[in-house]
Amino acid sequence: MALFDSKEEGILTLAPEEIARLLVRSQREREPPELALDTHLREVLARANDFVPSDSGALLLDDPRTKLTGRGRLTVIACFGPRADEELGKRIYLSEGLPGEIYRRGEPMNGPGSVGVPVIVGQSICGVLVLRRQAPYSSRDLELLRIFAAYISSSIQNALDAIRARELARVDYLTGLYNDRFFHRRLREETERAEQDATALSLLFLDIDDFKRVNDTHGHLAGSRTLREIARVIEGWLPTGAIAARYGGDEFVIILPGAHAARTRDLGEELRQRIETTPLPTSDERPAFVTVTCSIGAASYQEHVGPFGPQQRRQEVLLQLADKAMYEAKAAGKNRVIVTAPED
Repeated sequence: MALFDSKEEGILTLAPEEIARLLVRSQREREPPELALDTHLREVLARANDFVPSDSGALLLDDPRTKLTGRGRLTVIACFGPRADEELGKRIYLSEGLPGEIYRRGEPMNGPGSVGVPVIVGQSICGVLVLRRQAPYSSRDLELLRIFAAYISSSIQNALDAIRARELARVDYLTGLYNDRFFHRRLREETERAEQDATALSLLFLDIDDFKRVNDTHGHLAGSRTLREIARVIEGWLPTGAIAARYGGDEFVIILPGAHAARTRDLGEELRQRIETTPLPTSDERPAFVTVTCSIGAASYQEHVGPFGPQQRRQEVLLQLADKAMYEAKAAGKNRVIVTAPED
């Protein structure tokens, strides 16, 4: 019997961003993680095959989104064997086959030519590991794989912890949005991409109107709560692919890849109205709400920034133009969106 050689290069995985979409159970993670999840999972499968030599195998994760629909399903995120290219990315419902039964029952199982264990992270089942071969598996094989399942759970938990630790370094402690340091890094990346691909890129610069009055009237704790609630409004509005950050104090910035100036103005107006019409709680203990307005400046990289000087200068000018337009909105009476004029 020709069992699979456990060299990791024989194992296929989905792209890291697809793995992260299934593995990371938080909507805060919007971009591919820096951790090499594909390499990490190839190592997990290779070690599983070292424990229990097999012809083929697969690691499947559930999809958090489909669990809410009542028809959950598993996705093959890593696999090896003769038909690995056909298996990778395959989806099966939780009511189907041995993987579905292992997931539903939450216990190791031995079937004809296959053996599998649930993958548990914390207190929840998140997936299944299945191995297959021509020769039958013994009860000892099942026990070895059950022992190995603890390693899988620990390994995946370590990967999640590493992702979350990096995420915390990017996040503003008060609002939960990205911080200004991460914003500047992403703005640099997005301006480079816009130049290389000749695609649109725009920026919104938002400042809360008369925010000092909230602090003076309700206290600084209420002011902090208001900023958190405004961040929630922004997150609920945020278009796909956009990046929102707290720039400092009561200022927020939103990067809009692919958006021209006219679209950016429409998006800014939509956000302005949403903030204006949303009552914001100032306390958890007693029902108290405030409403606030904001002034927004908009600038487009392709339409407003002059095509001269190094890329870093143009990136800085984009931010300056959006900031300047925001102050023009303040001077014009607040609670409005102003699109900047092109750079001289």
